[in-house]
Amino acid sequence: MIPNKERLGIEIALRPHQTAVEIIQSELRKTEDSINRKWMHLDDYSNSWTWTIWKNWKDAIRGEMSYKEYLLIVLEAYKK
Repeated sequence: MIPNKERLGIEIALRPHQTAVEIIQSELRKTEDSINRKWMHLDDYSNSWTWTIWKNWKDAIRGEMSYKEYLLIVLEAYKK
């Protein structure tokens, strides 16, 4: 997984026609949707998961939550 700073930098570089705040808000929406999908997978399929699948799910949700927290911090900094 790409570290948070580089991940956001790539998104900003790929969309020069948008402001950084618009891109951060868009990334925040995508990240929240991704987190919600992961929770739905947990509800639907977790009964049959192996230890490896659980570990992968936990790692994925931690990465998404970390990126979301990073985006919120950066968004606050841009708004000031």
